[in-house]
Amino acid sequence: MNIFTALSQGRGSLNEENMSAMLGYLLSPEQSHGLNDVFLKKFLSSVAEIKDGQLHDLDNLLLSKDEIKVEVNFEQPYSYHGYSRYVDIDIRIFDNHYNELYRLIIENKIKPASSSSNQFKEEYEAVISDIEENSENSHPKVIMIFLTPTGRHSQLLNEYENLSQDMLGKNEKVWVYWADDENTITDLLRQILKDESEVKIDPITDYTKHTLKAFIRHIQETNIKYTSPGKVDHKPGGIVDFAYAKISDGYYKIEKYESTTIKVFNLDLQRYEVAKPILRKVNDEKNLGVNLYLSTNNERNTRSLGNMVIKKLKQQNKDDKPSNDDL
Repeated sequence: MNIFTALSQGRGSLNEENMSAMLGYLLSPEQSHGLNDVFLKKFLSSVAEIKDGQLHDLDNLLLSKDEIKVEVNFEQPYSYHGYSRYVDIDIRIFDNHYNELYRLIIENKIKPASSSSNQFKEEYEAVISDIEENSENSHPKVIMIFLTPTGRHSQLLNEYENLSQDMLGKNEKVWVYWADDENTITDLLRQILKDESEVKIDPITDYTKHTLKAFIRHIQETNIKYTSPGKVDHKPGGIVDFAYAKISDGYYKIEKYESTTIKVFNLDLQRYEVAKPILRKVNDEKNLGVNLYLSTNNERNTRSLGNMVIKKLKQQNKDDKPSNDDL
């Protein structure tokens, strides 16, 4: 059983705050996971590697055998033009005299639809304002970390690029993925499990190992769901046919399963909707011409209507397949 998958079912599903909390828990050496600063150092090292030599001081800090003095805060509040802004994870690294050297801000997205064009930029502005007002002896280097599913979706890319290099000055920003490649969260977690098996780090309890494996699996499943819904093998049975439709109130994927079940996935809100009203609206707005009644004068059920809508969208070249930028 995967506890993360179990908790993701229904309306009480795991959200970005929950995922951020789990990641922040693993990053904090003070928590009870037994990893000490192993995961934190791997994460910082991956950030430095992605920036390809632009963070020399951070590299030197990681090469030191000294324990890193760090403070990890979850949902850290900042003031922005009189309002409170909360950053997902706030990591502060200090020298031996507790002068702040680095401040890493992690903005976590688990689904592209949650992107807000100015959020990343405004969080940076709030952090800089806080440092200027409250840092007496030091002005730490700020590293803004954009953590997302795989793929540079147009919405996410817009939010990331709105924080320009001119605004950053000597500070940095970096884009990190949850899964699929090197220097991703799942890659770092696998490295920890591998290092433990090869006795390169201190032993990890069985409970922590099982939790890490479950978290990796959950990240992979979530990453697939929000990067390419068509590749997800949902129950009941796998998807055997599908089509896309953009209508006045949203962008939808109509899915047909092995069991002949029809489901409608809202790509904007990243959730499944009641299928039949959406199918009717697609038929109407796309002028598909599907008769809502059978020859027996009985109303088409969801399966029959869904089959016909998918068929007509393809026959009439009205299938609104996502562009490469959206995959």
